[in-house]
Amino acid sequence: MARLSPKTETVRALFARSGNQCAFPGCTQPLINDRNQFIGQICHIEAALPGGERYNHTQSDEDRRAYENLLLLCYPHHVETNDTDEYSVDRLHQLKRDHEAVFEKSSFKIDETALYKIIYEMDQYWVEIERLNTIEHAMVELAFSIDAKSSYLRLVKACEENIAHLSSIHDTLRNSDDALQKDFERLLQRKGIDPQIFHDIPYYESPFQNRNWELHSLGIPNCMQQLRIHLMHMEIKYLEEYLKTNNKDATAQARLKVIKKQFAELAQHAIFVD
Repeated sequence: MARLSPKTETVRALFARSGNQCAFPGCTQPLINDRNQFIGQICHIEAALPGGERYNHTQSDEDRRAYENLLLLCYPHHVETNDTDEYSVDRLHQLKRDHEAVFEKSSFKIDETALYKIIYEMDQYWVEIERLNTIEHAMVELAFSIDAKSSYLRLVKACEENIAHLSSIHDTLRNSDDALQKDFERLLQRKGIDPQIFHDIPYYESPFQNRNWELHSLGIPNCMQQLRIHLMHMEIKYLEEYLKTNNKDATAQARLKVIKKQFAELAQHAIFVD
């Protein structure tokens, strides 16, 4: 499982709404000191990796590094909030909302040099991933390729292509099951057995007719449609956050407009096949 570093625009937004102060109630510890050093910590409300505090296995890696899941704290209060009994997910979200409400119109802006230093340190993770995947992999010739430089939108496109590929595989399996009865009859004929001897068996008792019908007609189509909905939902959420700090990106604006319309149609018309 990958631990994704926050995007530059996400870190910039976190600092813009921080007032350059730890988000813990009553704490005025600065995040950037007078020497332009980052002395705070970017903390996950729900942990980035299994075993961490408040880890949520249902989150995607993108959700884990999203703006909503990140909080700026000083080191002592980061340690204090590791007490999951005292600091639940809901409490930390409320703490974040309360702090950002105070500094919503703050004029604080992180120095770009400090910002890029923070991001640089995070990006070293991806340099390491690329090295492990292309140079130090145990079996490079069989390794699943990981494009460490891939953008979020390119990954969404790759997911859509894989969904289409899965649909194609499903069609192949369904056609194979549909042909099973005839394949069986041809096999009987090759051994000199008249297939008519089985024709008195009702179709619903035959293991060769309507094989896996519920999976082919209900289970898999419903799962694929839900996957498409989740993917589209995730893309909208990402673009909304991205445009908060990149509102001049015309391509992202156009994409958000198109996908929101498509998602609205799904919200109104997509049905669970039963």
